[in-house]
Amino acid sequence: MIPVTCAHCGLKIHVPESVQGRQGACLNCGSPISVPAGDVPVVAASIDFKPNDRIGERYVIKSFIGRGGMGVVYEAEDTLVNEDVALKFLRRGVLRTEKGRRLFLREAQIARRLRHENIIAVHDVGFTVDGVLYLSMEYAKGISLREFLMRYRSNRRHVPVKQTVHIMLQILDALDYAHRWVVHRDIKPENIILLNDNQVKVLDFGLAKAVEENEAGNSGTDEQRKKKVVGTPVYASPEQMRHQPVDLRADIYTAGLVLRELLTLRTPKELPPEMPIKRSDVAPSVSLVADKAVREDKGERWQTARDFHDALKQAFGQSYQARTARTAGNVYPSKTSTEGMVFFEGGYFRMGNNAVSDESPEADMYVAPFWMDIYPVTIAQYERFLKDTGAQEPRFWRDPQVNGPDQPVVGVTWEEALAYAAWAGKQLPTEAQWEFAARGPENRRYPWGNTQPDTTRCNFGNYLGMPSIVTMHEEGRTPEGIVDLAGNVYEWTLDAFAPYERQRGGRLSLEKFPQKTVRGGCFESQNNEIVTSARKGLFPDVRQKNTGFRCVFAE
Repeated sequence: MIPVTCAHCGLKIHVPESVQGRQGACLNCGSPISVPAGDVPVVAASIDFKPNDRIGERYVIKSFIGRGGMGVVYEAEDTLVNEDVALKFLRRGVLRTEKGRRLFLREAQIARRLRHENIIAVHDVGFTVDGVLYLSMEYAKGISLREFLMRYRSNRRHVPVKQTVHIMLQILDALDYAHRWVVHRDIKPENIILLNDNQVKVLDFGLAKAVEENEAGNSGTDEQRKKKVVGTPVYASPEQMRHQPVDLRADIYTAGLVLRELLTLRTPKELPPEMPIKRSDVAPSVSLVADKAVREDKGERWQTARDFHDALKQAFGQSYQARTARTAGNVYPSKTSTEGMVFFEGGYFRMGNNAVSDESPEADMYVAPFWMDIYPVTIAQYERFLKDTGAQEPRFWRDPQVNGPDQPVVGVTWEEALAYAAWAGKQLPTEAQWEFAARGPENRRYPWGNTQPDTTRCNFGNYLGMPSIVTMHEEGRTPEGIVDLAGNVYEWTLDAFAPYERQRGGRLSLEKFPQKTVRGGCFESQNNEIVTSARKGLFPDVRQKNTGFRCVFAE
């Protein structure tokens, strides 16, 4: 049996020797896999090293990192400078022609000159005593973007748009810098590394071009050579697939494919470029930026990585980041500011929980765009309202256990919460707005995800015995940045507490449904009351030490 690794998803399989020299499809992702001929082993035996093996006079092998379509990578110590490096050994079948080897060495010299915070630095090029070519590179401890995407996919959660943009802007920064000297030709999730601090590193600049020249020089008919596409075909640009001249716009195309995959968790094979992005919290402006990058005609794409970068940054800034108040005469009240709020593009999401009677039936609900306070309204904020309006102090106002300036204001009735919201030029959230922010399109069980709650994420289970300051549980923020949607204090919403089928049906009788809905649980709540679908009814005139509110703003 012959070991074969999918260069796209990393799946390792063994195939019979009878299929040597043939091409098949990966059982996991469907990408093409070429099974090497008998005289071209997948990884030559001489590339297998053990800890403490020496490579030349300079390097000492430490550990195995990974194996891919072009070779194998080890962590090693560079004894000349006493630092860890990554050694990438190319399998013998990658560069079989003299022209390919010469071009590789030339491209490696170019790669050595690339010094950018988002590019894996190449330090050295050499040969083992057995003639195996290797690169000494910066050792970046992290995970590939492919592994990152697979984690989100296995958890059935979308990558937050903010994180997607953060990753893509770094990729495009790297391309903008490198394109002064070299075209990458093989941008894909496997060639992008994410470090622990979310810094991006792109690797393998120039390698694909050398392999392409090597393939062009191999023996075989013209028709056979035309069928070979260097890199991963599913991430190749149209001009690469047609064996036409390639320039930096090929990298623009493949970077666009990566952006679409970050937004949808679907590979280009699953979501071809001509199919639209369908995700409710992805702003149309962001989708348009991605769509332009993957146009078939390279003259219609973004013409540079900097153009792509700036367009994406602008689209995200205009659609997602908090905006300051507009002047009087616009649709915003003159005193309304969205500072300290997060913008939600809105869209459809799954609301409710059929397993709990008060939370059923589940339904797909649409929410229009809105802003939401990052934190519940605090004592300090409410004090400004009291001074400005002369309103009555709420219950517990002078209780030292709950009157710290950064604690959430409590003891307010539903009407008092409404009054504060009106004074601020905002509103109380509807149940749908509140659950959309807490649950997200990923259908999260808790605001931060599906991980069980603990005291780093929220104030629950009476472990403090009182409301905490609003910045205490930042670990429990939503992917969009909202804090304290689980535990601490119940939060008033605009809606009456009624069965969903009645509430969604239109106007409700106050006599039949006098209570208002609160959401999120409080510092005394157990797990079942802080899930994103949980709801409870309170009479609007109650004043409780465990009940506060936050505001939203919508046009």
